[in-house]
Amino acid sequence: MTLSTLFLICFLVGLGVSAVSLFSSFLHLHHGGFHFHHHGGGGGHSLVENSSELFGSLFNLAAITMFLAWFGGVGLLLEEMTRLAAGVVVVIAGGAGLTGAAAIVRLVRALRSREHPLQPIQLVGTIGKLTIPIREGGTGEIVYTVDGRRRCSGARSDDTKRPIARDTEVVITRYDKGIAYVCEFDRMIAR
Repeated sequence: MTLSTLFLICFLVGLGVSAVSLFSSFLHLHHGGFHFHHHGGGGGHSLVENSSELFGSLFNLAAITMFLAWFGGVGLLLEEMTRLAAGVVVVIAGGAGLTGAAAIVRLVRALRSREHPLQPIQLVGTIGKLTIPIREGGTGEIVYTVDGRRRCSGARSDDTKRPIARDTEVVITRYDKGIAYVCEFDRMIAR
């Protein structure tokens, strides 16, 4: 096998796996065992910690495929278009591969640093109307508006022994595991 063949294989494997990964993400398919390596936390790391973090991050599917594509592509171009010695071509191609891998790791890290978990909507105190009555100890349904959007949820009386009729205006007193616990608006005002 010639060096050009090796570079071509690396380039095609890196490009091919990247393309499959891209298209499978659109189809919501996942690669078993491969994932982006994410480290939480902020700044203030030493050079050794940053180096080991970068080294550990380089072993994920995105970084490996980026390395292969850049190593193969740059190596193939240098092998075919220059008269550099084989060792020099491998070193330059290796540097290009590591640069590509490090770039994708930094990109993924930058994108992940901007991720924020969704905050639950504060529903306590929200007024709604029952669309399905709540029987004693049972569950009904409440419709309410939050941020201009109409929403519905399962609902239970905050006093489990107290049924609440359909079309009753209620106030959400707590929200737990997808169920709104409610009290009649009139009863809430009377407290």
